[in-house]
Amino acid sequence: MGRPHFLSGSSRTADCDKGIADSGARIPTPDQPLLSSGPSRDPFGEDGRGSLESGSVTRHRRISSSSSGDMTEFERGFGQQHQRGYQVLALACALLISVGSHYSAHTLGALKSTIKKELDITNTQYGALQSTVSAVNTVLPILGGLFIDAFGTTSGSLLATFLIMLGNLIISISTHSRSFSTMVGGRILYGLGSGAITVVQETILGSWFKGKGLAITIAIQITTSRIASFLSMGTAIPVANHFGFYGAAFWANFLVCALSFGINLVYMVTMRRIHRSAPDRIVSRLRSKHRFNPRLVLFFFGLYWLFIVESFTLGGGWNSFLHINSELVKLRFGANDAVAAWSASVSQIMPIFLVPFLGWFFDVFGLRTDMLVMSAGLFTVSMALLGFTMINPLVGLVIFSISLALGPLAEITAISLILPNSSLGTGLGIYKSAMNTGSTIVDIVVGVLQDRGSKTLEETAHSYDYAMAFFVAWGLLSTFVAVTVFFVDRLKWNSLLRSNSTQRREALHAVKDRINRPMVYVTASNWRDYVHPWSYTPLIVLSVTLVISWILFAIKLA
Repeated sequence: MGRPHFLSGSSRTADCDKGIADSGARIPTPDQPLLSSGPSRDPFGEDGRGSLESGSVTRHRRISSSSSGDMTEFERGFGQQHQRGYQVLALACALLISVGSHYSAHTLGALKSTIKKELDITNTQYGALQSTVSAVNTVLPILGGLFIDAFGTTSGSLLATFLIMLGNLIISISTHSRSFSTMVGGRILYGLGSGAITVVQETILGSWFKGKGLAITIAIQITTSRIASFLSMGTAIPVANHFGFYGAAFWANFLVCALSFGINLVYMVTMRRIHRSAPDRIVSRLRSKHRFNPRLVLFFFGLYWLFIVESFTLGGGWNSFLHINSELVKLRFGANDAVAAWSASVSQIMPIFLVPFLGWFFDVFGLRTDMLVMSAGLFTVSMALLGFTMINPLVGLVIFSISLALGPLAEITAISLILPNSSLGTGLGIYKSAMNTGSTIVDIVVGVLQDRGSKTLEETAHSYDYAMAFFVAWGLLSTFVAVTVFFVDRLKWNSLLRSNSTQRREALHAVKDRINRPMVYVTASNWRDYVHPWSYTPLIVLSVTLVISWILFAIKLA
């Protein structure tokens, strides 16, 4: 059959094209691309990208972007003046409903030494405790997206924030009973909610800002989450010390989560008000369902799967290090608990300032693959500095923080460029699933390596030597993957991900058929003729790593 579709953009055989024609779908061509037919000035939209809106492909689309210039669905229904007010409220609610989730995410890491002592657990058990959230979220982002598409953002966000609040309540109670199993149960409930809340946020922002300001709103979302994480890591120890009980920090988490739940109720009331006042045609379109076609995953591109590998390696490394950095500073550099927690919070500081700027930078100048390589390289350098030198830990933590700012936005915006809009939700769900799978495995491996070091070095300044050597090796692996992404984009994708705003239109025009064709293939009567045997390989590898993560989690939790 030739090269697999997900690795090349070669044309298909005549019998396959005939199968598409028989199915009623249309093959996009340079003179007749499969794009929206609205009266937009540029058939590719502001960023040079089309959307799949014709023929049988419409059954796969999510809430549609405007086909009338740059107006959103809400602007056409309510007028721009009312739209602005609702957008501001929706943005505020979307950002604040996740504050409780992000604020609760890193308290466990800040109190690692105390929790191990109070619950009488090993580093391996602590790693399993941390990985409960990521283990639950190995599959939840995909399922969460389907749930939200079926029941809407209002029901999805309400359930997610309730689970986050309930989970943190149970965790807080476990600090009084000193029950490891109770805390694990609370973490699982928290993980179920926290995994879905990000999908909810992106869906809300996509609905309100589709085609207009979406990049900057996502940047604001990331910034808000980092601010909450920064405050969590910095305040956990002071709150615990002020009340003389480490559980007070977890009760503070519960209160913030309850606040997020209350804000979510405000969003629910607002949406009901909008639905009551909106024209029936607008409400029906907003409530339109997205039908997931599992065949589509078989046509995802090789470049996309490289990003999934990078999410597994670099993303898993980021998350796992954030779980242990406070104790690392304490043991290696001799800081007390409060100083270690505040120092570790520096690892969250740079995204707060850089991400909004980076959203604009990527839109104007591109260079996404360059920034991804830099992010992986900086992660490796930071691990080497923190693990094997006595340079002030703030230096390594700031370098890590820059890596954390550059990488996620580069990956998410790159995936948004190379996948059709109609499959973007599924693509991002797999991306997040791979990151959580990597985090689960790395959390447990790091715990095992630290226990091995602790047996001989007894929690001295060198007890993290094995773990940090692993992080350096993991960083080198992620750097290799990032460099591979750089060259594949350059050689196979016309440097689409490196192109600036002017060059991007030409690059997108050159690869638009490759981006659009999968949505046609999945609707063809002979769609199996398009599937190369190698197309199953990424799914098999992803499934195997997911199973391994759950096996490791179950063994270490037992």
